[in-house]
Amino acid sequence: MSGNMPEFEYIFNIYRNSQNTKICFSEYTGKEKFSKADKEKIEELRNKKDRKASDMKELMNLYDNSKIFTKECFNYSVDDSIIKISDSIIQSKEDILSEIKRNKNRVVLDAIQFEVTMRNKNGVEYSYHIHAPDNEHYKLFSQFVKESSKEFEVFQ
Repeated sequence: MSGNMPEFEYIFNIYRNSQNTKICFSEYTGKEKFSKADKEKIEELRNKKDRKASDMKELMNLYDNSKIFTKECFNYSVDDSIIKISDSIIQSKEDILSEIKRNKNRVVLDAIQFEVTMRNKNGVEYSYHIHAPDNEHYKLFSQFVKESSKEFEVFQ
């Protein structure tokens, strides 16, 4: 989950199996740590006179991969509301994809974004982006933000 400001980025990893549910909450510190090779590549890309879109993408990836996050992990029961909401998000894939299609022309400035990636032991199953969840659009994500704000002090 991220916002329009670069220092505003959170990662929620939810690990589920038949016995345990664990949420790891990571918060971007606003700092990066670059390797020597990354620093050299960044300098090369910045000084390039005829920079292409692929160069800009590579530059952004170098910054993204160097971000430093704090991390806390907590165990939950299947009855906790944050787990029920995350389960609903997983079970509502088709409804969410349909809503994304319906909202393709929706424009909202200055809002949070979600990148949802579902993985299983074999790798990535699917991924999609959600922009500006509220009580009218993408309600489950809005509920997830509210519930996680109680637990992790997001947006406070």
